[in-house]
Amino acid sequence: MRKLSVVFLLFFIISCGDKDTTAEQTSAAAQTLDKETVFTLEADSLKPGCDSSSEIVCTINIAIKCSINPLFSECADNKQNMPSFIFMQDKTLQRPSFITYKITKLKPRSDGAVEVFTESSCNGNWFGLCNGNIIYVMKNINNQWQIIDIYALEF
Repeated sequence: MRKLSVVFLLFFIISCGDKDTTAEQTSAAAQTLDKETVFTLEADSLKPGCDSSSEIVCTINIAIKCSINPLFSECADNKQNMPSFIFMQDKTLQRPSFITYKITKLKPRSDGAVEVFTESSCNGNWFGLCNGNIIYVMKNINNQWQIIDIYALEF
């Protein structure tokens, strides 16, 4: 019974520490977000790198670049940081050639992930994930933000 108590105590300490780290990472990321900035990415002008000081914005931008063009130079190196459906190859997907978005809210979740709420518009359909209220579910794993899910909200 004593061994079980020690194991439980260690598990509790470790799990609490992870949440604190995630909360700190989320707080730091939120401080670098400018909620008034509108980001526009277009197929004809995609370029490597990120001009933003926010790691969250840079991660979303890479996902959008790869949604527009999955063969873009940064996509292969960042494939593990976003959902695999972004890389599907099918002519019926109606990939957009531009996506515009603005971050409206960050919402931390109890599982350590963060929901990044955006208002987006595009000229395609793309699974319904580029027009309206699009939420990027992100998690900081090994000090790198990763998109673990993307979904749309209807109001």
